[in-house]
Amino acid sequence: MLFVVSSNVDKVDPATRKLIRSHVMLGKKKKKRGAPNSDRRVIRATPAHISPVGLNEVMETFNPLLYRRVGPDFSFVDFAKGVEPSIAMNLNITSCSPVAKRVMFPLMMEIGFHSESGETLYPVEADPAALHITAFCVEEFIQRVLQRQPNSINPVSMLHLQRGLRLLRERLLGDEGDLKISDSTVGTVMKLCGTAHFKGEYKASRHHMEGLRKMVDLRGGLDVFKGKFLLTELLRCDLRIALLDASTPVFYRQPSEPVPEYPKKLVPSPDSKPFSDDNDRLIHHLNKELATAWWVMRRFCLIVNLGVQTQWPVYTEVIHDTMVSVIYRLLSMEFPASSLDEVMRLGLLTFSYHGFLQWQDVKPPHHEFHTTYQECILHLGVVEGVTPQLTLWLLMIAANSLFDISDEEWLENSMRDCIDKCRIMTWKQMQELLMSFMWIPLLDERSGMQIYEWLFPDQEK
Repeated sequence: MLFVVSSNVDKVDPATRKLIRSHVMLGKKKKKRGAPNSDRRVIRATPAHISPVGLNEVMETFNPLLYRRVGPDFSFVDFAKGVEPSIAMNLNITSCSPVAKRVMFPLMMEIGFHSESGETLYPVEADPAALHITAFCVEEFIQRVLQRQPNSINPVSMLHLQRGLRLLRERLLGDEGDLKISDSTVGTVMKLCGTAHFKGEYKASRHHMEGLRKMVDLRGGLDVFKGKFLLTELLRCDLRIALLDASTPVFYRQPSEPVPEYPKKLVPSPDSKPFSDDNDRLIHHLNKELATAWWVMRRFCLIVNLGVQTQWPVYTEVIHDTMVSVIYRLLSMEFPASSLDEVMRLGLLTFSYHGFLQWQDVKPPHHEFHTTYQECILHLGVVEGVTPQLTLWLLMIAANSLFDISDEEWLENSMRDCIDKCRIMTWKQMQELLMSFMWIPLLDERSGMQIYEWLFPDQEK
């Protein structure tokens, strides 16, 4: 099954063959079936190609969650003082959690193991402040992403925000110490942080992140949240803001809090030999730490692609640990602007952002990282060692995750030029080239094909 990551026909190194065998054998050595255990992890069959959550499904799921006005008069909106909105709204939050997870973290939800306990996105059912902030965030998401009205003022959204902030402020100024730093409070502040960042309120989002850092410290550190989906979302929020804003993350930035190690099964052994194709020989000219990050991500892609083909999910811990260990390290690395190391660091960050941090098909507003990446691409001609094939991979992952190619003439022209230089005539040939670097069809196939067909509508697939 080597073709999932490489287009050549040569044998891979012994360490990688061992990695493939270990994953394939996961389902071979079975224990005798014991008594049912409610905490046991279950396997979910994963199709080779998933369909993203559709616009209609999102609208149908989230619209009943929201208060609706009666005409232009908002005096009809009734905000009770108890646990509100109504029980019906609580039930709908529970039912919409799986849809929200699929939108927020497609890779984790489609290829990861999932517990039978059915952990909800955030524990908000009995928290009035969390319910209001959730309603505010959903309103903003629908208006800005689904309805494409980013500049419109939504009075209902503002009402939810005002009430939620008031309740949250009362809690933080109150005497209930445990409630101030509870999972529900952390999740509520995190939603405010993510929404502020998406709206372009960068100072506010940074302020919220610093507050989350203090809450985590008061709880005893990140280890307290280990095993919870809340921890994954907390670190994703930190990484997303640091990456897009070119800022320093609030977690894993002190010597007393070292970045977790790479997953052991993904780290190449000292005697590992590179794949024999030109792309991997290129990697071995990189900075040692950067090359290790590349190897880890490439092996991770191998595991994910094998999991899709064999319908055998990947442990969520592997997904989480790969995300944290790779991206935090990449953010801390520094290289000269016109070096091959910096080109590859930015490429790995973009690919990792797409796989771990990006919401499904939701491209972020323009951030500093967009400018940095565009300048990097436009000056690749002066960087020694960059091939047309590497350039095409860098362009495709940018079109998949950061830019809308129909709005970026420089990106369209660069891709057409590179495709011509690489003598790509079909989408299949394009796939083979992308696979020779790093590519996850589970996430990228549909959008990648759409980009290719937009560039060459009359070409053979």
